Amino acid sequence: MKKFKYVGVGVNRVDAIGKVTGETKYAGDIKLPGMCYGKILLSAYPRARVLRIDTRSAESLAGVKKIITAKDIQGNNLYGYYIPHRPALVGEGEETRYLGDSIALVVAETYATACKALKLIKVDYEILTPLTSPQAAMAKGAYQVHDGVEGNVACNYELIHGDIKTGFDAAEVMVEQTYCTSRQEQAFLETESGVAFVDESGILHIYSCLQDPYDVVEDIYLALGIPKSKIHVKATPTGGAFGGKLNTTIQVQLAAMAYIAQVPVQLVLDREESFIFHPKRHPDEIRIKIGAGRDGKIHALEAEVISDAGPYAVRTHEVLGLTVSALVGPYSLPNVHLTGQGIYTNNLDSSAFRGFGAPQAGVAREGIVEKLARVLEMDSLFLRQKNFLKSGEETISPVLGDSPVSLDLLKDRILEKMGPFPESTPDTGKRVGRAFGFDMPVFDVSAIPVLCKSGVGIAVELFSDASASVYAGGTELGQGSTTMLAQIVAEELGLQINKVFVEMGDTWTCPRAGRTSASRLTYVLGNALLLATEKIRDTLIQRAAKMLETNKDELIFVDGEIKAKGSSSKGLSLQEIAEVCSNEGLKLREEGWFKFPEDRYMYGHTFMASAADVEVDLITGEIKVLKLVNVHDSGKVINPDLAKGQLYGGSIQALGYALTEDLIVQDGKLMTPSFAEYLIPTAMDMPEEFVADFVETPYPTGPYGAKGLAEHSLNTTTPAILNAICNAVDIDICTIPIKPEYILENIRT
Repeated sequence: MKKFKYVGVGVNRVDAIGKVTGETKYAGDIKLPGMCYGKILLSAYPRARVLRIDTRSAESLAGVKKIITAKDIQGNNLYGYYIPHRPALVGEGEETRYLGDSIALVVAETYATACKALKLIKVDYEILTPLTSPQAAMAKGAYQVHDGVEGNVACNYELIHGDIKTGFDAAEVMVEQTYCTSRQEQAFLETESGVAFVDESGILHIYSCLQDPYDVVEDIYLALGIPKSKIHVKATPTGGAFGGKLNTTIQVQLAAMAYIAQVPVQLVLDREESFIFHPKRHPDEIRIKIGAGRDGKIHALEAEVISDAGPYAVRTHEVLGLTVSALVGPYSLPNVHLTGQGIYTNNLDSSAFRGFGAPQAGVAREGIVEKLARVLEMDSLFLRQKNFLKSGEETISPVLGDSPVSLDLLKDRILEKMGPFPESTPDTGKRVGRAFGFDMPVFDVSAIPVLCKSGVGIAVELFSDASASVYAGGTELGQGSTTMLAQIVAEELGLQINKVFVEMGDTWTCPRAGRTSASRLTYVLGNALLLATEKIRDTLIQRAAKMLETNKDELIFVDGEIKAKGSSSKGLSLQEIAEVCSNEGLKLREEGWFKFPEDRYMYGHTFMASAADVEVDLITGEIKVLKLVNVHDSGKVINPDLAKGQLYGGSIQALGYALTEDLIVQDGKLMTPSFAEYLIPTAMDMPEEFVADFVETPYPTGPYGAKGLAEHSLNTTTPAILNAICNAVDIDICTIPIKPEYILENIRT
């Protein structure tokens, strides 16, 4: 096996120094000459008709540069992924569809003036009755959130395999349950932020925290009518995103401010505005039924998903599709019938959140399997293993079936890491439960033919001093992609990693690469980067062969040099060769373009397992996670330190999803507008013992055999914790987050 210098090694992050010293500039830190400040007036009601917008008092305020309403927009005023039906600004005579709809924009010389002007804008509304649940929206005679959309159905999905009736007829035991999952907030540190200005050539520049710069260009073009050639978008270092910045957020409104007012503008949302404005994890209702023999063999699985899409389509199509297919999980199921509906409502927006619909499916799938085990009085791990997908068996989920099945490896490793089961101590009034969660999570392999996601570009330039620059269309969200790309370039070209500079997310300098989501960047950009560096390696080898007067096939890269095989002395430094190439005009800037060879809608997949020991206090209902272990099949781990960080981070979000996080919306209005009411896990909530580990079964088409991994621990951690609670105190958990009061009300002693 080849030994690598940088790949597979816990290299320090290339952006670490800037972040820990505060030198890194986020969008909210950028200051431009003559910069003004923007504010957005959001709708006062989840559904209302805007009768009149009176901006006269705000416009007369000293220091106000411009008040912008829908009548100032020159484009079609609509944008949006898949379906461009989101208004940049809701105009007079039009209806708002949720609290996050924008009514007016303020541009002022100071932030304080902008806030004051915002309060001076008077809007007359005709308050209308909102649709505040999917059930209400689906009811006969309900008004249509979007004209022509029957039953307010944003999308439908169905997955059929085998014959469900035959499966249930063969079953000796049937278990059914309905699971309800909460609306989860991404809770990123940095709220939506950006600066924009128009230069002397009429180019609109946007610097903002985002996950897909080219998607932002598309939406600005659609809404404002500015030619794409006149729009430059650059992703700034981003303080977390988790899917909440995957769609265009403030960038259309920010662009309108700078373009119409013709001044540089900074726009930074406060936390309550952010909570209202960006899309959340879909709250789902999942009715699921499973049938099995008394030997534990599952014969049939049936489920129906009703998902609250909120007011706009956004990415509900993708998320719901993955929820439905993820209900199959890592199991061999002969008869399946799964359906899903995404329903428009006037609640807060729903879209991408780390895990992309799979965490909801994991709660229902692993929950019903655990319940089946209790009914059968069978060890739940044995039950799962009995139904694991087998090596060589095709999955019925609509994903690539090219990942080696590693479920037994994961099971053995997680049992090893969990160790002996801790004994409960009844005299303390506390009980301990253990449970497992398994999944077959997906990652994007660049095969989805939408907005350039079926092709990924990257560029590399090697300079005469043996330093290099990488230009990648993805974005650095804190996950460490810049470090991963630097590792690959340093490995392939034999450079020192501190001599590799990585630029990401700039539409002027970086080739298109689609969105940063779906655990995709290591796989897609890694493959594109290998193609680019291979071209540079070939140029260097050919020129070195002439300089050394030998056959190029006899040369190899060794520690920053190109040497003849078997020779300890005959060689040239990369800098020597690069200088010659530069002087002779040989090309040392190359682009790699990776496109998965199939054009049908598909993802790659891998396997993931979690296990949890959870203690429940029978007197207070308090829940404590004693031990949490995650084991992921990552193919080849490019950077173990960063990879473990991803597993830890996803698990903490999953812990919050299970126990505390619930963004409450009543009658379309947000009831938990800050971190004082919306509770995310803190250091006090961490497991007493927290383990992340890997098995490595190489992926056939991955760079060095790598697979995606960033979000996958979310899929299995939540069900492992929930099922451990069930096993500790013998209750069914059908709704999350699980609160102490629920445990006390339902505990069975």
